[in-house]
Amino acid sequence: MSSGRGVAFAGVALLLATGALVTLALTVDDPRPVDVRQVQLSPVEPGVLSATYTTTLEIARPTTVLVVVPPPEPRPVPPITTTTTVAVTTTSEPPAPPSAPESSTSTTPSWGENCDHSYVTEGPCVPWRFPRGVRRFCEWLREQGTTRIEVVGWDRHYLDRDRDGIACERAD
Repeated sequence: MSSGRGVAFAGVALLLATGALVTLALTVDDPRPVDVRQVQLSPVEPGVLSATYTTTLEIARPTTVLVVVPPPEPRPVPPITTTTTVAVTTTSEPPAPPSAPESSTSTTPSWGENCDHSYVTEGPCVPWRFPRGVRRFCEWLREQGTTRIEVVGWDRHYLDRDRDGIACERAD
């Protein structure tokens, strides 16, 4: 027999022996039938032998007791009470006539509520997003009528190059 076959045979034998040991270890506490075989003389007919075969099976019962715990009872929800107070005031003065609109410069630009609050301006505000195609932000802001821009927060558009707090200066 070559050494390769011998090693293979030894490996298979070892595998079978290991399997048998594992099976024995797992079934060591399992109940097994008990065989009782007896040969006696027949009480009915003298001289005749009578054989009996009895099998008894031990049944293992679990030693732990299952305890069923019912779910907790739901708590009652407390009632919700609300109190509303209404204050009523009456005045005898007639309402003031609508005032004429002021002719000051507006800080809200034509592009709506799109202002970046990191910049304080005189005139239209610095937008959060510039329109598409705008590459030179300071020139575009001057064209829109913005005259002075102070940086009070994060300079996200990099308008204040020298970081002195005033953006879009000629030096920037």
